[in-house]
Amino acid sequence: MARPHRLTTAARSVVWGQSVFVGGLLACVALSPHLVLKASEVGVSNFGVHATTVVPYSVAFAGSVVGLARAALHVRRPYAGAFVACALCYGAALVTTFPYHLDAGLKDLHDATGIVTMVVSFALGVVALARERRLAPVLALHVAGLAVGAVTLVGAWHLLFSAQVSTSVAFSVEAVVLAQRVPAASAA
Repeated sequence: MARPHRLTTAARSVVWGQSVFVGGLLACVALSPHLVLKASEVGVSNFGVHATTVVPYSVAFAGSVVGLARAALHVRRPYAGAFVACALCYGAALVTTFPYHLDAGLKDLHDATGIVTMVVSFALGVVALARERRLAPVLALHVAGLAVGAVTLVGAWHLLFSAQVSTSVAFSVEAVVLAQRVPAASAA
């Protein structure tokens, strides 16, 4: 009888963190669906500036940061650096959320942080694809989300939430697969 396939510690860390992330955002949508169910969608950051959703939003991002940072401890270089970079991006996105409504400069900083987060998470997806070719459809979803995000950024279409959901789902799968496929820190 074959042994069941087990997730590495790094992969379990990513699964936990991304589960907290998705669960927190689902709680936000359940608490304030009006923020995303309209013709001109807002981004997930709007959940971080409303009293009703600030706690699940904060827990979502903090969970992702912790899961990615913990995964970084269990994989060898240079993959550890990729997980740290993603954790830092998610942390920066969280921290810049709270004041971004105060002035244009803080909004620009938050928007730039969001763009960097999307680019860095996509780079991790490309690295994951190099380790596991079956991820091509997932990376295609990631590219589609980036394209929708770019169209939103230039103001032609405003589907930011959809772009963020598709890139986040793709990133979650890519990060778990990469954490599972790369050698452990002790196996360098």
